[in-house]
Amino acid sequence: MNGLSSLTPPRPSNIIAQVRRTSACQRGWSLVELLVVISVLGIILAFFVPPIVSRITTHSRRVQTQQELNVLRDAVAGNPGATIGGQVVQMGFKQDVGRLPRSLVELATNDPFSGIYANVMYIGKEVIPEWDPYLKKGWNGPYVREDGNLSYSEDAWGIPYRYIVDNNETLGLESAGPDQLFFGQPGGDVDDDIRARF
Repeated sequence: MNGLSSLTPPRPSNIIAQVRRTSACQRGWSLVELLVVISVLGIILAFFVPPIVSRITTHSRRVQTQQELNVLRDAVAGNPGATIGGQVVQMGFKQDVGRLPRSLVELATNDPFSGIYANVMYIGKEVIPEWDPYLKKGWNGPYVREDGNLSYSEDAWGIPYRYIVDNNETLGLESAGPDQLFFGQPGGDVDDDIRARF
């Protein structure tokens, strides 16, 4: 005997011969196969990711706009549900001043002729009298937070909010929505407007 057990298989003399004996599934993927798989995945993602991202973006803008409209509605008309000790604590611009704001700028300032408001033009622009605690009348704001850009006056798409008016009655505020056209305007055939009623 040559000193080797008969149970031990003989070792291959060459490593190349050993590699050739392994099957294709044991060897792994070739570079070409990996590139083909990555290309197919890239094409699939190119078709499906943009619509998903667009939907998510549109939904988040709708939610943001609806929240802003709700805040503006409470600032204009008050919130009768906000009470302390049975008394309403969030009266709103309309109850304090006795009229609706002629522009949303009046929710942030009672002097629209100064500062960043000087260039904003609207019908009926005037200085609103300060709050009189005895008469319980006058401007008792600010009713909205000012960021220096008048961002509270526009929706998430940059379109200014407007009042909902029906038969000369102001019913609330609305945004043009994702198509950026108010329903009924030329081209605004889809009613995707976002509304908050008083």
